[in-house]
Amino acid sequence: MNSKMIKSKLNPSLEVVAFSGHFATRHSHNTHYIDITRMKHEFTMAREAAMTLAQRYAYEKGVDTIVCLDGSEVIGAFLARHLSKNDYFSINRDKNINVVTPEYDSNGQLIFRDNLTPMISGKDVLILISTVNSGKTARRAVECVLYYGGRVQGIASVFSTLALVEEIPVYSLFTPADIPGYATHSLKECPMCRAGQKIDALSNSYGFSLF
Repeated sequence: MNSKMIKSKLNPSLEVVAFSGHFATRHSHNTHYIDITRMKHEFTMAREAAMTLAQRYAYEKGVDTIVCLDGSEVIGAFLARHLSKNDYFSINRDKNINVVTPEYDSNGQLIFRDNLTPMISGKDVLILISTVNSGKTARRAVECVLYYGGRVQGIASVFSTLALVEEIPVYSLFTPADIPGYATHSLKECPMCRAGQKIDALSNSYGFSLF
């Protein structure tokens, strides 16, 4: 596999590593794996990512709660800080924003325990997810928030192939336009599989495992 460092057009301090190959996820086959490990776990990178995402929501959307998926909690904590900064023009200034993560039940459904539901019910919620590819995880998150009585104000991500999920805008730091040759396919329609190209690795939000 080959790899290439990609810098964000929104913030040159942000960068991901794009590995090219044949990657299989639960829902799709992709020509690249976008490694955002540093952005999720490094203090400086997470802070910069949150600051850039906050610019999209600070002056337009009220946010009471950030729902974090795929290990995005560090970014989520910084995002809450930036959204609630003492800025006269920010509609979330000095707000005590909640940062929560749902669980998966035995059927793979997202749930919130009773102690967390007050942070969702009747609240303006921003969904933060590391990557949006097929959109299935993001759709589950939207359905979960709505089920518990929350109002989804937007979806923020590090990388997204989609501009909308359930008619909700997705704002991302990176898109396929930043990754030359990037393509994603359903499992049944993968041209790499049809051409006999073996899968290089299994991938998910935690990373990838080579065959």
